[in-house]
Amino acid sequence: MLAPALVLVVLALGAVAVDMALVHTARRSAHRTLSAAADDAAAMIDGHRLHTTGEVTVDPAGARRVALAHLGVLEAGAVEGMDRPGFDVVDARVAVDTARAEVTVTATFRVRHVFLAALPGRADHTDVTMSATGVML
Repeated sequence: MLAPALVLVVLALGAVAVDMALVHTARRSAHRTLSAAADDAAAMIDGHRLHTTGEVTVDPAGARRVALAHLGVLEAGAVEGMDRPGFDVVDARVAVDTARAEVTVTATFRVRHVFLAALPGRADHTDVTMSATGVML
């Protein structure tokens, strides 16, 4: 009678371990994606301002487009050559500070559970919010 109970406990702990490993892997992937999005967005130079005043600043509209394209949530659709990230983006915000030449990308992404969704009282996903800041050099 003890062996079946132990098998059930081991299976439940294994399921938790698999799902938490998926969340951790998605979190690392999201961090890489957000960092790349922020860095590439901070590199968007405002060409009009450069030509008129000679000042190098971040183009807010261009930075927003680049960051959202990295996250795969650009309103215009998919961008050729950019793959969608391996997670669902629930919310994405881009803040541009032209005075400091910084772009901060904040996103909430959703990771679907494989085994924990089958347990009663557990959500079928985990939402994680992260942010990254890129600076124009």
